[in-house]
Amino acid sequence: MQEKKIRNTLGKEERLSRKKIIDALHASGIAIKSPAIILVYHFTELPCTFPAQAMFSVSKRIFKRAHDRNRAKRLMKEAYRKQKHIVYSSLETSGKQAALHFIFTGRQLPNQPYAHGKISDLIQRFCVELSRQNAVSPENEA
Repeated sequence: MQEKKIRNTLGKEERLSRKKIIDALHASGIAIKSPAIILVYHFTELPCTFPAQAMFSVSKRIFKRAHDRNRAKRLMKEAYRKQKHIVYSSLETSGKQAALHFIFTGRQLPNQPYAHGKISDLIQRFCVELSRQNAVSPENEA
């Protein structure tokens, strides 16, 4: 009996790219704020088999140079990629799909431990919100 190996990849299907979903995310998404990074999420039907699709952005106003923006996005993607199994398991238990948008708002270029810690904090808070919503919704149906 071999255990199923979890792949820590972030493929094309797991990235949020549909304009219609992104517009709905920004119109009616819920924000979880942390110093330097904001997570905006919206529960919606996704055109893939994954429970979540993620998108990462950095303000051009804060980081003028493209290589700085790319570095910050790369660090956020790496941190999410290593911890996405937490998001996937909580979404699968609730039977929902979500669109996620991580927005870097810090003024300094982050390093890897900092980005990992902030993304971890946001993911934990997202899972708490998800479990809180699941606890409230069955009572409303009864």
